Amino acid sequence: MNKRKITILIVLLVISFGPYYIYQNIIYKDARDIDNEKSMLTISAQNLESQYAQNSSQADSKYLNKTIEIEGTATEVTDSSMVIDGKVFCKMNKKSNQNFIKKQVNIKGRCIGYDDLFGVVKLDQCSTQQN
Repeated sequence: MNKRKITILIVLLVISFGPYYIYQNIIYKDARDIDNEKSMLTISAQNLESQYAQNSSQADSKYLNKTIEIEGTATEVTDSSMVIDGKVFCKMNKKSNQNFIKKQVNIKGRCIGYDDLFGVVKLDQCSTQQN
């Protein structure tokens, strides 16, 4: 009778903590810290956009969900976003400084794909990099 109670207790523990373990270690993962990740490459905004315009699926395989650094001139700046060379839309982590307009900038962020409607490549979790 004791062995049976221990076996039942073990089965109940596995049933109780199994979903928690799966949720914590497989489903839920800590968010990436793009600021502290090393960028896989540095590319000009025009070059990145032209690769996406020519072959979106091939460019996705190279850049999608990767940390990259974009070089170019800031053409539009708002509190939470920046557009580089009119080709790359960057969603910034921190409030953007209006002093970046028409200046050469390096932006590091995670590539989230190409927006066919607006014809721009989109990055999120972006931050400005020091030259």
